[in-house]
Amino acid sequence: MTGFASESSWICQFPISLAVEGEKCYERIARAGVGRLLFCAMIYSPYRLVLPRYPQRGIYSLEEGRYHYLPEAKRYRDLPVAPPPAADWDGRDMLGEAVRAASRADVTPGVWATMFANGLIAKSRPDWAVHNLYGSADRLFLCFNHAEVREYSLRVCAELAERYDLREVMLDKIPQLCMEVDTLAGRVDPVLRVLGSFCFCNHCVRVAAEAGIDLEDCRRRALELAARSLAIPPHVVNAQRDELKGDTEIPLLLLDHPWIADLLRLRIDSIRRFLDEARQRIDAVRENVSLSVAFVPPVKVGHDSSQPRPWLAAQSYAAYKDSAINRIHCVVHWDADVVEYNTRRAVDAVAGGRVAIVTHVRGYGATRPDEIPGLVAAVKRAGAAGVGYFCYDLMTDDMLDAIERV
Repeated sequence: MTGFASESSWICQFPISLAVEGEKCYERIARAGVGRLLFCAMIYSPYRLVLPRYPQRGIYSLEEGRYHYLPEAKRYRDLPVAPPPAADWDGRDMLGEAVRAASRADVTPGVWATMFANGLIAKSRPDWAVHNLYGSADRLFLCFNHAEVREYSLRVCAELAERYDLREVMLDKIPQLCMEVDTLAGRVDPVLRVLGSFCFCNHCVRVAAEAGIDLEDCRRRALELAARSLAIPPHVVNAQRDELKGDTEIPLLLLDHPWIADLLRLRIDSIRRFLDEARQRIDAVRENVSLSVAFVPPVKVGHDSSQPRPWLAAQSYAAYKDSAINRIHCVVHWDADVVEYNTRRAVDAVAGGRVAIVTHVRGYGATRPDEIPGLVAAVKRAGAAGVGYFCYDLMTDDMLDAIERV
C-alpha cells in the first residue's frame, strides 16, 4: 500500500447515499480501505447534488439548515431555537443509522457538524445573524459572539456526543463569516470585502469591549474606508478581477489600519474560547471523542461560494496548534501541487503543537480517478497524518475503485 492505513483515512458523507444504498455503503467504504467516517449532521446551504451513481435520485437538493438526526427539543427549551429535523427522511434518524451501520462494517463513526452558518436559522432569526457595518443582517452566517448562538451550538455538540457512539466531532464553519469574492455585480473590491466580513452587532461590541477594543469606533473607521471603495466604479474593479483577489491589497491595508488586524485576532480568541467550551461539554458526556475542525487551505482560496482566505476567516493554523482540538482537517479541493504546497504549509504551521493535520482531497467534479494516487502521494509527501476524501455521495464507482487501489 502506497497510501495511508485505514485508520488514517477519512471519508465525508451526506445522508442521501445512505437513503439510497442502505448500510451496504459502509461495506463499500471499508472495502476501499477507508476506516473513518464523517457523516453530515446538517448542511448550512441548499447545495444541489448531481449523483451519477444513483440514476433513480440523480438530482437532489440538500435541505438548508435542517438536521439529519432527531434532535431532542427539550434540550433547547430555554432557547428561542431548537435544531429543526430534516423533512426528507420520513422521521428516520439518519445519523443513528449511519453510526450503527458504520460500526458493523468496522468503519469508525464520526460526525461533521456545522456551527456558525445556517441559512434557515439566519433567515428566521435575524437577531442571531451576523450584522455588517451597515447594520444589515446576513442570510447565512450566525454571530459566534451572540450568547444564545454559542449556547445553542455547544448544546448541539453535547447532544451529538451524548446520544451517539461517535469517535470524532468535526466542526465546520468556525467562523468563516466572509463576503463572497463575487456578487451579482461581479468582483468585490478586496478592501470592501474585508470590511464587509466583520460583525458589528451588540454582542460583538460587548466582547470587543472586554478585550479593550472600541468596536463602534472601528465601525466608523470601516464606513469611511468602505465609502472610498464604493466610490471606485464597478467596471474599474471588474476589469482587474484576475488581480483583485485579496492577497496583494490587504497587507498594506493591515499596516495602514492595524485595528483591522486587532479584529482578526479577536475572532481567533473568540473561537479558541468556544473550542475550549465545546471540549468541556463533550468530555462531560462521553470519553475519548476527538474534537476537530475543518479549515480552508492555508494558501489557496476555499472551494465554496464564499471563497474564503484563511486569514479573513480567522482560520490561522498556528493559532490553534495548542488549542482544545485534536486535529485540523485541511480541505484542499485542488490539484496535486496545490495539495502538497498547502499541506506542507499546514503541517509546518502546527509544528511543535498538539494538533495533527489531515488533508481532504477532491473525489468529485474535475478530479479523474487516475489522479487519486497522485493526490494521496502529495498528502503523504507533505507530512500529513492522514487523508480525507470528499465525498462518498458524489463519487462514481471508478473513483471508489481508485481509492481502493491506493
